Amino acid sequence: MSNQMRCLLPVFFFSMTAVLGQSRFAEFPFGEKSSTSPDGSFTLNTEGCRPNPIKCDRRLWLVNNRTLGRKLLIDVRRTARVGWAPSGSAFFVNDDFASNVSSAYLYFPAEDRHFDLGALLDRKFPQDRHFEDDSHHYVNGVRWIGADTIIVGRYGHFDREVSGGNEFAVCYEVSTAGEVKRLFETHQESGPCQAP
Repeated sequence: MSNQMRCLLPVFFFSMTAVLGQSRFAEFPFGEKSSTSPDGSFTLNTEGCRPNPIKCDRRLWLVNNRTLGRKLLIDVRRTARVGWAPSGSAFFVNDDFASNVSSAYLYFPAEDRHFDLGALLDRKFPQDRHFEDDSHHYVNGVRWIGADTIIVGRYGHFDREVSGGNEFAVCYEVSTAGEVKRLFETHQESGPCQAP
């Protein structure tokens, strides 16, 4: 093997790792019409929105690219954001189904199972349920920080006066095995869970 080839191989493998290690995100129905898993096994799709007159298909489907079978995941009432794990073995869906509330789910397409991330947070940290009372309350998957761990944010604001301020954000690490670590809480509604 030539010296030039030896120099190019590490760059090639680094580049491929960087590409394969990236999470893939998609917004439905106003953004992408489809999003394929990093390993190519599954595709999430909808018909998206068409102009003149504006018409949006609000059904989000999971398609198995090997069998071509498809399964309805959710009816998107407003918008949904999807984030694939780097391996493609899982993805989260943020369902922003109302202006004052959103839910997040973690799906395992090859296993045909999923769980509600908000319900998981409530089970592991019941003291945090008070954020759901009389508030705008959003639970969202934020980003993957490894092959099997995501950052999840619980954020919003109370519709009443509370001590310390009306806004809140609580950030968690959640593993695909259902383990949860509470990272921090702040009186700031947006931004803190986005920081690397």
